[in-house]
Amino acid sequence: MRAAAIVHPKTKDSTVRQFEAAGVNLFRGNAIEPPDFPDVALAFGGDGSVHRIVQPLAGSQTPLLCVPTGSGNDFADAVGIRSVRDALRAWRQFLDGANNVRTVDLGVILPLTPVEHHPDEFEDWQQDLRPVNPRSQMLGGQIMKAHLRHTWESARLENYFCCIGGAGLDAETNRRANSMPGWLRANGGYVISALLTLAEYKSAPMRVSLPDGNGDFRTRVSEPALLVAFGNAPAYGNGMKMTARARLNDGALDICFVRAIPKLKVLRFFHTVFSGSHIGMMEVEYFTARHFRLESESPLAVYADGEYVCHTPIEVRVEPRSLKVIVPLP
Repeated sequence: MRAAAIVHPKTKDSTVRQFEAAGVNLFRGNAIEPPDFPDVALAFGGDGSVHRIVQPLAGSQTPLLCVPTGSGNDFADAVGIRSVRDALRAWRQFLDGANNVRTVDLGVILPLTPVEHHPDEFEDWQQDLRPVNPRSQMLGGQIMKAHLRHTWESARLENYFCCIGGAGLDAETNRRANSMPGWLRANGGYVISALLTLAEYKSAPMRVSLPDGNGDFRTRVSEPALLVAFGNAPAYGNGMKMTARARLNDGALDICFVRAIPKLKVLRFFHTVFSGSHIGMMEVEYFTARHFRLESESPLAVYADGEYVCHTPIEVRVEPRSLKVIVPLP
């Protein structure tokens, strides 16, 4: 069995070694190379690491095991893996032939305006994307470069996400949190970032539109918003249940449109996001959709799984049953 371990740089070697097993060729890589998928992929890291690895894995037959070693591990938690021990138990069950592979949905974000890149961005990306299989080194340099560019351009066009995406306050919070040390993000850093961002953030007009069945989109809600979040899973930011009713296998995305609220009221009710009870507030419009469009008066950054994706306007859809995951059995 060929198992690719995609390892966050801050993950300890001793953690990875626990997953070595007889009959398993466990090798490290920086990314999954689409033409040469391994039999199984292991992501050692947090939601950001999972976000990057699901781009090539979406729609493939390669199952993913999440090993939660990052600062935010909400996707691993959503599939029942709350610790490295849980992941190791699921791994051993899988190797023993247990039926512990499940198929879940993913969300897809499509930018509606051209994505601009820094001139050196592709070269930097190509340098980072070292093949996980040495046999691919046999390809000629020009062939490999052409293949990588095609893969890069395809990945930049549509971006898969597994947890929650959004624009507004939460996106700006992500941007600020990503500049924090990992240990701080893992210990309340997202909450600190949210409070710091709130102090200077101004609500912006946003519009969510749904398909009308005739090829057009009709406005569902349009007004100044604190944030718009759309979830395939219930939580982000280490347990903040912004889309608390979202499920990984229901074939839909949950949308949480939070209207402009005075900052003092936000502070008063901030704690409700950890229980999901904010959904009942009159300032919150909560609904589900398989496909929708998000627009804003001026371009706003869009983040998903804690990673920058693009700017509005965007279309978002659910891709049902598009990712196989290894989960622990009782």
